[in-house]
Amino acid sequence: MIMASSEPSALERRLSAFVDGQVSDTERQDVESLLVNDPHARALHDDLKRGSQTGRLLLEDMLKEPVPLDLVRSIKNAALPRKALRLPGSARRSRVFRPSGLQAVSACALALLLGCGLGYMVGARPTGTHVTETLTSQGFQQRDWLDDIVSHYRLYSRQQNRLVEIGADSPADILEWLTTGTGVGFRIPDLRDSGLAFVGARLVTAENTPTGVLFYRRTTGDNEGDILALTFSRARPETTKPIEDIRLDTSLVSWSTPLATYVIVAPSSAADLDDIAAKAAGLI
Repeated sequence: MIMASSEPSALERRLSAFVDGQVSDTERQDVESLLVNDPHARALHDDLKRGSQTGRLLLEDMLKEPVPLDLVRSIKNAALPRKALRLPGSARRSRVFRPSGLQAVSACALALLLGCGLGYMVGARPTGTHVTETLTSQGFQQRDWLDDIVSHYRLYSRQQNRLVEIGADSPADILEWLTTGTGVGFRIPDLRDSGLAFVGARLVTAENTPTGVLFYRRTTGDNEGDILALTFSRARPETTKPIEDIRLDTSLVSWSTPLATYVIVAPSSAADLDDIAAKAAGLI
């Protein structure tokens, strides 16, 4: 096992540059020859390469984290910044920092050393292989039932002419059909006070569980025409707490009762989703 020292050796720095592709053709050939003939150098190279790969996986995993719904809404609803006014007599030009050649080279060297140091420290840890395996397995987690809900919403909300199976003009048929299909007793919430007109319903499955979908269309506001969906299914034990999430361009809010689980789904620009969910929960 290779132990990490406080200061990287000349060989470690040389191999780090090789792993990062920061060597000349001549140096690359020399290092490749060294790796063939020197088991110690080969083992150190493998550790450094593993550390670099683990660092990339960590970064990719961080970038995949969903942006908080409140932040997305704040950005979408924020007022555009006003142009700065130039007052009379304020013609003084702002100073722009332009680094010298030496400063630019120093900054690049510092960034390179930090990157190599991080890759080496992660790669030198004895558990590096296990970390890589864990991150890789996390990258292939199975879809959950909310992914199914969002997928159905995206599919049908884009098919305006085939949005529903039974239209809003047959509420009795919808109640009988979805109650039988899902095993959940419900009422169709009247959300006209929230600028939403009921369009109709569908029956889908989410993680192999029959799920009723009630579709609504916005009739007022900047987002007029947007489609929202209220879904419901038999209670899921893992959803005892409300869930508020955003997945790509779609927002969702869920809540549960002892008998059923409900989810409101809408475009991520919907700033009133919490209010609509609260109102629907009191009406369904």
